[in-house]
Amino acid sequence: MITKVVERLMYYSYFNYPLIDEAFSKSTRIFEACVTLKLEISGLKRDGFESLHSKLTRLKELCSNDLFEQWRGAKELRNHFAHHEAGVLMGIFLMNGFKHNLNLINSIFLESTAILDKEKKLKDLLQQSEHLVKGLFILEYKTQKILIYGAKLFATGIINNLGKSLWVFIPITGDKIIKHVNDFPASLILKLENVQINEKGLNAIDAITKEVIQLTVTENAENVEKFNLHNKRIAEIEKISPNISLEYMSMLKHETAKEISDFLYEDW
Repeated sequence: MITKVVERLMYYSYFNYPLIDEAFSKSTRIFEACVTLKLEISGLKRDGFESLHSKLTRLKELCSNDLFEQWRGAKELRNHFAHHEAGVLMGIFLMNGFKHNLNLINSIFLESTAILDKEKKLKDLLQQSEHLVKGLFILEYKTQKILIYGAKLFATGIINNLGKSLWVFIPITGDKIIKHVNDFPASLILKLENVQINEKGLNAIDAITKEVIQLTVTENAENVEKFNLHNKRIAEIEKISPNISLEYMSMLKHETAKEISDFLYEDW
């Protein structure tokens, strides 16, 4: 029933903006209810009152350390919205939070073996791709060759996205003049499958377009010069706007978090 209440509140928030916060608040209560249900299903339910912190701690043995920390974050959200400061509204900023919260709710009901298997696959891929995080590469994508200075894995799938992973590729600035943070080239955030990593880069399939992509390290003198020019331009603009790189990384972090939420949301 409470899920219907959340849906209706989101619907009516179109007419009354503050209802978004109320809908999100109630979604955090669903998380708490699901923790209780998981304990009951697992034969771990206790009679009488028990704090959410205690319930999550007893569920820790059924998940991984990383997922447990995410559950703890959801608990903090629940506490925050249970004692929401009057007059403070987050509104549209919560929209991505709904998907993230739903992903965590769904994760509660995963089998321990599925959780640990997923995290092992993520850990293995991260180890295999350490040499791709920093360096100069050519990304062949959609008939283009893009010069990038780093590729990083952020998430792996578990159900509908099994065998797929989410990657971020960061291009250099090229000939574009950088005056504002929005002048930085947009990073490529791609969902890949059939990823094959080697010492020179990687080969994969774009999970959406089904096109082949290839990442290859480059030591070409012209490309190295372009990269040096990129670093010089960044250094020059940072003298004028010292926080511009931090702003860019903050934007990238926000966009990546959104894509991760979408990626996992598609997984259920």
